[in-house]
Formats: sequence, structure tokens, C-alpha cells
Amino acid sequence: MTRFIAVLFFLTAVITFSFAAETISSKPVTYGPWRSSIIGGGGYIQNVVLCPTNPKRLYSYVDVAGVFRSDDGGLRWRMMHGSMPTGKGYEIRGLMVDPRDDKKLIIAAGSQWEGNNGIWTSDNAGETWKLVQKASFWGNGDYRWAGTILARDPLKPDVVYATAVEDGVFRSVDNGKSWVNIGQKGVFPSDLKIDRANPSRILLCAAPEKAWFNNAQREWQAGFYISSDKGKSWKKVSDLPVSEILQDPADPRIFYSIIDNRVQRSTDGGLSWMSFDLGLPPHTSKSGNTNEDEFQALAAGPDFVLTASTKGTFYRLDSGAQSWMKIERKGVVENYEGKEWFRHKGGGMGSALGSIVVDPRNPKHWFFTDWYAIYQTSDAGTNWNLTINGMEVTVCHCVEQDPVDPNKVYLGMADDGYFYSIDGGERFTNVDWTKGISNNIKCISVSRSNTKRLYAVGPVTWEWVANQVFISNDGGLQWARSQMKGLPDMAAHHCNTIVADPVKQDRVYLSMSGEIGPGKGGVYVSGDAGNNWQWMGEGLPEGQPYFTHEIWSVGREIAMSSDGTMICTGKLTGKVYRSDGGKWLPCAGMGGSVNCVVADPFKPGRFFAAADGIYATEDAGKTWRCVRSGEGAGFIAFDGAKAGRIAAGMSDGVLLSTDGGATWVKLDKRLPYRRIPEVAFCGDRLVIGTGGNGAFWMDLP
Repeated sequence: MTRFIAVLFFLTAVITFSFAAETISSKPVTYGPWRSSIIGGGGYIQNVVLCPTNPKRLYSYVDVAGVFRSDDGGLRWRMMHGSMPTGKGYEIRGLMVDPRDDKKLIIAAGSQWEGNNGIWTSDNAGETWKLVQKASFWGNGDYRWAGTILARDPLKPDVVYATAVEDGVFRSVDNGKSWVNIGQKGVFPSDLKIDRANPSRILLCAAPEKAWFNNAQREWQAGFYISSDKGKSWKKVSDLPVSEILQDPADPRIFYSIIDNRVQRSTDGGLSWMSFDLGLPPHTSKSGNTNEDEFQALAAGPDFVLTASTKGTFYRLDSGAQSWMKIERKGVVENYEGKEWFRHKGGGMGSALGSIVVDPRNPKHWFFTDWYAIYQTSDAGTNWNLTINGMEVTVCHCVEQDPVDPNKVYLGMADDGYFYSIDGGERFTNVDWTKGISNNIKCISVSRSNTKRLYAVGPVTWEWVANQVFISNDGGLQWARSQMKGLPDMAAHHCNTIVADPVKQDRVYLSMSGEIGPGKGGVYVSGDAGNNWQWMGEGLPEGQPYFTHEIWSVGREIAMSSDGTMICTGKLTGKVYRSDGGKWLPCAGMGGSVNCVVADPFKPGRFFAAADGIYATEDAGKTWRCVRSGEGAGFIAFDGAKAGRIAAGMSDGVLLSTDGGATWVKLDKRLPYRRIPEVAFCGDRLVIGTGGNGAFWMDLP
């Protein structure tokens, strides 16, 4: 490998074409029969990785939704994690491409909630993957925006390193096929770099972190470590919380770092650090992710260094200069799939900026990523273009069918709030918070007797909770907030399920977390469209928590049939109760915790439940039978327009029944994100929401 290629690799950015802004027409990305719905929402897009051997190919990885690939320089992306086992590889902490072969990839995948995942390799550009080393990586953890935790020897490309949470540093000498642990365990890594002037010298950044890990509360201390012998031994040279480092492109003795969201510099190879922020705004912020005076990314061109505020303002340091120069941005184009991006009017660009990449063959061509998006510039930061077509990175909470309009479907999601589609799920439109709604819309229910009446639950403010009821009387375009009279303290109690009475448009039911009791947890009912509420929890296990408090990983906890019978389920106890309008009575058990319960709109007293399988009752919960076993179910939905059609989101994909649950068919498994999807019918289509890749739809057979 020549020194020229080594320098290119050190700079991380690699051969690309000169980016030219263009607006492209809407073109849904296809995965077999599945189509990715056009939404434009995003999770934390952590980096862009370019390919030395293919100027058109780019890769990107994100916090909750896997690996993406572009074959046209970033104009359009597709998901490349669909061949991984369900739930494995979705949360990515690092990605590396072979500088000699753009089809050969190494990724580090995992989260703090799923235990050890590990290092995966692909030899075919992400079409298939192989797990080669188990280790703990936090793709959706703190400091996921910082640095890179995979590094390659600039002179020996088959020698690669990876650093994992607690597990230490791993080394491979065969381009990732096999790995050996070389030490420095017990840290929470945020960046790993190899000194390009001395590849035997490895620099490791460890962040301060306190979190739940391996069923125990753990705390890791900050530190900066150096190995001078390819990882055989390590020395802690500083207690500073160095989150990311960058070697100067001209003088390898000089390193830049991000420490406490400010830029510092070392002139002795990282042994000591001093503030280096002349020309940057003075630090006045106390906290936050979108500040003009806080920084968390660095990049280098051939004779300059870049940093940017977490608000997206760029600064340049030319070689030999002692002061940063602000780059004045003149314009930004934010179009998504042929239309203005829904975040544009609210100033979408630069929300918690995460990474910067400079193209070494065109030093005016840069990328940056943030909470929601990827941007490109071809004029050194003067003008920017949104470049995420096909890249959907959103966590959906619910999908809801419109009872009468075969083209309309409603969607609630984390962070971005409430959306609706009027074309069968092909494109979703956001209703922003100025219309009375909020973010993190957990549950939506449509009144069958007045389909203009919608109910929803979400947070009072921008939080990941459901503690506020919202009401719409115009089909979801405008929303009002319930007065919440008669409900307990909503700072201490949460309501993850809301269900409209199928007959009475002003009657609505709500699940409430906390210990069961009047004025506490239980089921509440409103007879005036959600403003005044009364407790109706008699018979539920009083004094015990029953309904889920957290917003994540729970479906509908209440269902109501047209004959007035109801079923409720609490994951905290695993018990199911039934009611005919009076006292709640216990149901027969289903052998495990129930994740979701729904009522058949065509057959009174008939309910289905999603648990360790799919269960059905024909007598309002008195008796249950398993209609599908062998796989866990998370969500279930009846088609409100066609009797007998049912869909279920399972632990590995979607099941469909067209005969009332007597038989089931597994739908095409080329769906990229198959882990317990939400399901809803929309005409002769099925629309599903995922836990990280937005929504998909397919025409039903």
C-alpha cells in the first residue's frame, strides 16, 4: 500500500464525485414487495464512509436502524441490514470499508439493552453478513456521535482494531476474519485512532458514563490512553474526557481534540492538551445538543482542519493558523423525495451535529451528519444540500387504519410526532406541534361513529412519555389538548393506550400506569370527548402497578367490542381482565405476558391478543385459545373494512390471515426491519411501522 493511499485512508474520507445539487422525483425504495414509506424522519445518523475504489459508493450507519448504502454519491440510499438476524445489527456504532475493495465491510453492532452483539463482516457490499466476534457495542448509547471505534493500520490494511464497551480493544491481522483481545478493558470508548506517522502507536479515548450494564448499575471513568506497541500495553496519560481526536494533516505531532464540547490542541502527540478555541464563540452554554458554542466533531482536508458547532455552524483552521475562521453559510436546500422536507421551515439543518467528512480528491466537497440527516456541500461550506432520499430512521409507536377511507392511515412515532397518509402509506405528512399535537405520539384511536374524531396520547412537552390526551375533530389536521380533569398527577402517571368507543363518539377509554386505585392507576373513561375522566378500575389488582409506565415496547393495553365488552392487559403482571361495563373480572391465563389486545369490529365479543403466540376469544375473554404458536407476537390488527382479515407483527416479520385467524401466512421476509412491527390495513394494502426504519407498505395478495 503506498503512502499516498495511507494518507487518504487516515483522512477517513475517500474518492467521491464532485457533488452537484439536484432535485429528484419521488421514488420509493423497494425491498421485494415492500415499499419504504416516504416520511423524511431521522434518528442519529452517525457517519458517512466513502470508498477509495468506487467514487459513487457511500455507506452510512445510524443509531437505531442499521447500515445504509448509496451507489450514486448519496442522492439515494437503501437499507443493507435486512439479511441480519432479527434484532441483531440494527444499532451500529462503527463501519469500516476496505480501501482496496468497496464490497468488503466491517461493522460494530449492538446496544446496551440486548447484551453482547459484536463485529460483523460482509464481502458483498452489505447484502449478507457474518458475525465474527462477540463484543459489546452501544450503537444507540451516549457518545455515539463521537469519533470512530474501528481503525485500520495505514500501512498494513489487513490489520484492523476495534474497541468495545468494557470488553477492551480487539485486533485483527486478516482484515476482520478473526480477532484477538489485546487489553485495556473496563472503559467506555468514544474514539480510536492510529498515529499515521507511527502505526505502532494507538490512541484511545474513554468517556465518562454511568448506565445499566449486564444487569447492574455501572460507572466508567473518563481517560485518554496510548499504546506504543500495537496494543500490547497501554498507559493512561490523562483523566480528561477526550471524546474525539484528529491528527493535523500537515504536522503529525499535532493533535486536535474535543473535550467537554470544546476544541483543544496537543503539540506533544497527545500527552498534554490546551484550549485552542481562538475565533470560536466563547463557551456560555450549560447543556444541550444544539448550541452555537459547543462542538463535537472534527475533520481534516489537505491543508486545513474543520470543526462545527452542534447547531451546524462551521469553522475552518488553515495550516499554520492560530485562529479559527467562521464559514458564512449562504444557502441550504432541504428537499426530500422531490418535496420540501418537513423540517426545513423549522430550521432542520445542524441539530446535534455528529460527524464531518472531507473528500480528499475534492477538498471543497464535504459531508456532515446530525440527529436527522446528511448534508453535502461542493463549495467548502457556503451552500449545503440535504441528501437522504430513501434513508428512513424513525421509531414508530403505532399505525392506525381509517375506518372508512381506504387510502388514509395514521402514524405516531418517537421524536417527530404525528403523521398521516392519504395515498395508502406511500407518503406521510407531518402535522407539526403548532397544530396542538406533540412529539412521541404513542397511540392513536379513530371513532368509528365519527371518523373525523381522533384521539391520541403523547407527552405534555418534548419527552419520551405519554401523559397528555389530544383530541381532533377534523380528521387529524388540528388538535386540542384535553383538560385532563379527573386524572391523577400526570407527572407520576402515564397513559400509553387510548381507545375510542366503537359506538359512542364522545366516549373514550384510557389506561393509566401506577398502583391500581381510585385517583391512581387503572382504566379511566370520559363521556365528553376526553376532557373529564372517571376511574373505572374496580376489580383490577388494587394496590399493584398494572399498566406499563414506559412508552417503549408495548401495544394496546385496552380493547372494546361493539357490544360494550372490554379486555385489558397489564404486562407488569401478565394478567388479563374482562368487563361488560361493570367490575373487571380475571381471564384465563395465556401462558405469558400479553403485548397487545384488539377487538374484532365485525363480531361482538371477539378479541385477539398478541403474546408468546396469537390468542383468540369468542366470549369476551372468558376462554382463550391459541391460534398461532411458536413465535412471539407484539402487535395485532383487524381490517376494519374487510371481515376476517387480520395481521400480526411478530418477532421476525409479519403474519397475515384472511380467514379470521384459522390459517396464517408469513409475508415476504425481505422487509429490512422485521422485529415486532406495528400493523394496520389501508384498503388492500398493509402498512407497518418499525422500531427504527420508519414505515413500509405492500399490496396484499
